[in-house]
Amino acid sequence: MQVRLSARVKLSAIVLLVMSMPLVACDGTGTAAGSESASKAAIRDFPTPQGRILTANQGANSVSVIDVATDTAYGTLPTGEQPHHVVATPDGKEFWVSLYKENRLQVFDAASMAEAASVDVGASNDDIAFDPAGKRAYVSLGTGNAVAVVDVAAKKLLNTVKVGSTPHGVKVTPDGKTLLVTNTADNTVSVLSLDPEAKVTATINTGADPFEVTFSEDGSTAFVSNFLGDSISVIDMKAGKLAGTIRSGKQPAMLTFAESGGKNLLAVANTGTTDVWMIDPSTRKLVTRIPVGNGAHGIVRAPSGKMYVTNSTDNTVTVIDQAQAKALRTIAVANNPNGLTYLPNPAVR
Repeated sequence: MQVRLSARVKLSAIVLLVMSMPLVACDGTGTAAGSESASKAAIRDFPTPQGRILTANQGANSVSVIDVATDTAYGTLPTGEQPHHVVATPDGKEFWVSLYKENRLQVFDAASMAEAASVDVGASNDDIAFDPAGKRAYVSLGTGNAVAVVDVAAKKLLNTVKVGSTPHGVKVTPDGKTLLVTNTADNTVSVLSLDPEAKVTATINTGADPFEVTFSEDGSTAFVSNFLGDSISVIDMKAGKLAGTIRSGKQPAMLTFAESGGKNLLAVANTGTTDVWMIDPSTRKLVTRIPVGNGAHGIVRAPSGKMYVTNSTDNTVTVIDQAQAKALRTIAVANNPNGLTYLPNPAVR
């Protein structure tokens, strides 16, 4: 009898202890809701006077957030499956993420850093480009041989336009009138007129596996990286034809322009040679090479004068002083960083 009474006392004590413990809600992933809110608030409220760099981590289903002023990776945001590219809207109020393993885009608010919308584009998607006014987004659908046209304000798919085989890179000219799409399996670029609606008006041959594209400041010349051709195709936009080829490092991926040595140079991230080539577009000659990490892929510049390169194999980002054409440091991010973008601080934009 004494043993039974003791057991009852112990059981009552356990019940009282459990009842006295504070309740902690979970979000379904095993993470405490209060803890997650604090984490999100920390990312939202982190001071970033010079803006942020975001990387799409395809192997980790996340976006890493880097403070430009300190080059600190201070947060990670969960995404859908295999985020391939992340691109800020022209007004800097949102950033959009393409999902290679889903048929949708994710839209995040730049101030709250929280997901604000999801846009169904009907197929696996690779790259995103906005027109300068931020009214339309153009998304390459690599498995569908098409480009999706999205109303940015309404967060709604308007239509799709057939292009070449396995499209990847998309870019709108500075005047907003023309879209170029790289067709990786065709070794061509599709030229689309955007006024009044997107339609293919021409096809231009390039090197092997055209990957990404950028434009000169005035939009008169396009530069296309040929990933398997180890070269850059130069396209005369007015004439609508190939105007030449520039040698690059092995497997050139993303490219941009950077101010260095008093010149506006073409900066190319070369996956196969783990470096960035700085090329003078006027002479079409190599100026210098900047060593970066393994699997150099994405490249973007920030107004502060720095460039950032994703090293997809190393799971890092290299920071480059573009004026000095010199690597400054390396930042660890999540698995397989791919595309990246610059996002201004919402408080100072």
